[in-house]
Amino acid sequence: MNDIGNEPIYITIDLDILDPSVFPGTGTPESGGFTYNELVEYLYKLQGSNIIGVDVVELSPPYDHSGSSASVASKIVREMILIIS
Repeated sequence: MNDIGNEPIYITIDLDILDPSVFPGTGTPESGGFTYNELVEYLYKLQGSNIIGVDVVELSPPYDHSGSSASVASKIVREMILIIS
């Protein structure tokens, strides 16, 4: 991440990178995907960078009757707010 320097960064987090056991609420599940902890660990490597914006995509609540995917998505948004602040 050191190669980025102080260049402005816009981050898009595509939630279907997460394994369906962690995040079933997406239209394109990715078997063998990241765990929640792996994704958050990677995102924290961006802390201190010049992040100018973030979006989080691919949450589809109708595909997850448990509601756990919405909770995971919310936690990722929270972590990004903490990383930026």
